[in-house]
Amino acid sequence: MTLTSKQKEFLLENSKKILDLNLLTQKCFENEKLDGRSKEGRAVRKFLANNAIEYKTTQHVYAEKVEFTDQQKEFIMQQAITGASSLEIARLVFPKATIKPLSKEQRAVLAHIQKTNPDYLPSQDGGAVNDYNGPKSSGRIVKKINDSTGMELDESKLNRQKQICVERLRIHLNNSRFLKIINNYLNKQDRELFEQEFIRLTWDKPDLSADEVNLYLNACKEVINLEVISAHMNKLNDMLDLADDQTDMTVRLSEIIRTKSQEYHQCETRIENLTKKLQGDRAERMKKNHKENASFLAVVQMFQEEEERKNMLKMVEMQKKIVKKEAERMEGMAEWKARILGISQDDAI
Repeated sequence: MTLTSKQKEFLLENSKKILDLNLLTQKCFENEKLDGRSKEGRAVRKFLANNAIEYKTTQHVYAEKVEFTDQQKEFIMQQAITGASSLEIARLVFPKATIKPLSKEQRAVLAHIQKTNPDYLPSQDGGAVNDYNGPKSSGRIVKKINDSTGMELDESKLNRQKQICVERLRIHLNNSRFLKIINNYLNKQDRELFEQEFIRLTWDKPDLSADEVNLYLNACKEVINLEVISAHMNKLNDMLDLADDQTDMTVRLSEIIRTKSQEYHQCETRIENLTKKLQGDRAERMKKNHKENASFLAVVQMFQEEEERKNMLKMVEMQKKIVKKEAERMEGMAEWKARILGISQDDAI
């Protein structure tokens, strides 16, 4: 369909005022039943596009397919072998673009990796998950404790000490640093492991200081790193088995495996050092608190002994007063005196 000169002039004059394609088409052809999908609408859209005029439409615009060069394809597989996630690789391939989880760029990278090597999946490709929301109710926290530790706590039968533990854990699971760390994990399994490991290590320690909580968070991060490195090593070993007849690939994979092995042992060492520090620092603090409590108990005991001694003295004084009063009463009795002297009342009379 061809637009008339009058219609073209109308579009040039009103396209900046009327941005909606449907409304612009209706005004141009003076027909309210038209929209951008009609032949008139397609003619208007073509004219606007030829004249570089922007417009709004309700029609879904499909994203362009992402195509990789041979150099980019090689780079993607090199990064995948080292264990980088498809999201991280997409951000390296498209440094100027804003790459978000599940964007077309990330999905294209993942599709290329799976097509090239169907048995290989880089870490954290479980897709983006919703932000973690820390539990607020005691029931949810008790369930998480049971799931993480294998215990069978009953919310209705918690003693005072365990109630304090549950309340303290609620504070830890809503801590800003905890939320920041756990939301950085895009893989659901990594996120669940981090949460359960943190709960297992801290739920029965309501006396942790802020610094100790941070160290436990670091320890949990290292546990996740250890599992990720272990998964990478397993995949690399599988690839090495398949590349027996490719000398260059075998040498390269061996070097990568050796590097990963070093990372694994370094991670183990960091976990061990953090554990020793946490156990040592807490034990020392508890020992110090025990001494302070013992001193306080000694003071209380001395105070109680002093009070008891004073009470005994009061009782003795009271007994003395009672005996003295009774003696005075007896001394004033004439009959008692006469009997003592051996004279009865009848003899005296």
